[in-house]
Amino acid sequence: MFWAAAVTIVIVYFASVNFDEHLYFYVWVLGPVEIPAYIVPSLFSPADASPFPGRETYPPLNHSVESLRILRLLPGSRGLSCQTESTSFRDHPQYRALSYEWGSGDRTLPIVINGIETRVGKNLWEALYYLRDAREEQVLWVDAICINQHDLAEKAIVVPRMNFVYRRAAEVIIWLGPHPPPKLVNLSRMAWWAFAPPNIDKAYHKEWWHQAVPWLFDLMHANYWTRTWIIQEVGEAVRLTVHFGKQSLPWDAFVAAVATYRKCFPRASWTDKVSALDDLRRSRREGEIYSFTHLISVFRDSFCKVPHDKIYAFLGMAADDSPDLIPAAYNKTVAQVYGDVMRFVAESTIDRAVKEIEQVHMSALVRRLLTRSTSKTLAVDGKPTSILRQAEPYTYYENVADKDGKLQLRARTAYRKQWYEWAYTRHEQTTTSWLPTAPERLDSWIDFSQRAPQTHLMTAKGIIVGEIESFGPTVESFLTSSVVSKAWKMAIIQKLAGNSNQKNMIALYERLHVVVGQQAAASSALDWITPLRPNVESATASTTDPPRLFIGSTGFFGIASPGARMGDRVVQFWGSSAAAIVRRDENRSADDRAGDGVVARGSIVKEGYSHDWDIPQDKGKFAIEHEGFTIRLHLDVNTLTAMTLNSLDM
Repeated sequence: MFWAAAVTIVIVYFASVNFDEHLYFYVWVLGPVEIPAYIVPSLFSPADASPFPGRETYPPLNHSVESLRILRLLPGSRGLSCQTESTSFRDHPQYRALSYEWGSGDRTLPIVINGIETRVGKNLWEALYYLRDAREEQVLWVDAICINQHDLAEKAIVVPRMNFVYRRAAEVIIWLGPHPPPKLVNLSRMAWWAFAPPNIDKAYHKEWWHQAVPWLFDLMHANYWTRTWIIQEVGEAVRLTVHFGKQSLPWDAFVAAVATYRKCFPRASWTDKVSALDDLRRSRREGEIYSFTHLISVFRDSFCKVPHDKIYAFLGMAADDSPDLIPAAYNKTVAQVYGDVMRFVAESTIDRAVKEIEQVHMSALVRRLLTRSTSKTLAVDGKPTSILRQAEPYTYYENVADKDGKLQLRARTAYRKQWYEWAYTRHEQTTTSWLPTAPERLDSWIDFSQRAPQTHLMTAKGIIVGEIESFGPTVESFLTSSVVSKAWKMAIIQKLAGNSNQKNMIALYERLHVVVGQQAAASSALDWITPLRPNVESATASTTDPPRLFIGSTGFFGIASPGARMGDRVVQFWGSSAAAIVRRDENRSADDRAGDGVVARGSIVKEGYSHDWDIPQDKGKFAIEHEGFTIRLHLDVNTLTAMTLNSLDM
């Protein structure tokens, strides 16, 4: 009771005197323990506090010129005080830009901006706390404070030029949290790794490398690396440093340390995110340019709070960017943003040949990115506790990591000539993960009440894989009647009697049975096999006919939505399970290209053993120009959307 009361008195005393300084108290045996500054004020944080400053803290911007707000972080040792002011790029402001993780926003801490106390997210508060200097003010650009997050009109103006804000910064600061390195880790020596990769087998490196491993493990597992916005923040930076507490490393030195870690633990896949960002920086310095569609495809698995940012975060970096084509409008629905992207792709000229090949895949990808849901999960890793880290002067580590890079460390603490052994405890942290994609509904993306002609046609390049040779049973009867299913199989066997391809076709039939059965078992998985509506109809077949299975002329099986008939061509597209059923129409005028004769949608199975619809992956085949083999279809957004519905799972 005495010790508990004493510890409580010490904490309350320090909290009342100077709550924003680190608090120290001694626990018998364990030695000094550090209490982070934010713990005490966070006990009194309102549960519903916003992680953004109030509206009154934003001085107005002059939108007649390209302007921005900068943050002056005032010197001191108590509290956090700063001032914001508006300036323009014409004034050549000197500032450092902060790149950090916003966090969940459920924990906020107090800060004084322009004399008004407001609150910001815990991670931002910590970053400012450690960046603050006791004597000199720090000039920074911080998105949560320098952009009025309450003003959608302002965000629409500022967000498209955020890449320029980071490019103009004297330095971009990556904040990974208060993770000071262990005492034996020599940062000045590690800084030279960017120029001379280390030989960690040598004694002078081996001495402290074992302590560096769990520290690097912590830094590489920071949620920061999963954010969407950091891609342009890191990619555009001229000078880049990685900060952890009061200390930092140049970006190139940090990347060299990560590369050394990967060399020791080849299966440590979490290093890939750092490597991908460094590859982006290097290739841009070497003159490589990237299209908008390339960026959203490569970094599709990054996270952001607002679905619009899966698109808007790449506007500035893309070489084919035009703010007139994709406005950063946060008041739009995701369906409207999808329409903006599709129109942009239709009008963009960079990598035109590649965009034609990727058009169908990109349509499905953009919709999935805009509607993907995330889940907070509890991850349990073998990471050290704060107590073990704070006992550094009296602690040594052994058995640092296994061959997979998983930490199996144990620590011993010396106190009064005795050893106290502590298991390297499991550390729990909340991480974000993607939920399985939900089935799409056509009416979520197409407004059928708007029947105005669509002026933007998108060109999709595909490969003609054959024609519909004959139809089999309807999907419904195939799935619900064993008699119908077996009868079709026997008819195929008899038709191919004596044919050398009989065995392969029967194997494909079995694969078709598995694929259709699996999708039927999933709720709404076969909802796409409805007519392509509202503007694609067959003149000779009723769109109310049920979807049917069919055999292709070049030895494949497929499924077609209503409207298809024998002799129609089957067109596949790169990276998509969706196939277009195309019909030649001699009566169409030369100017009427919308739809290009696409009368139905389908999917096929051919060579291979995958239990899914065939998805072409060889992009080189689609680059071939050969009449009768490749084809360009000109599709409006409604037709393209209906044709690609539920064609991509992520």
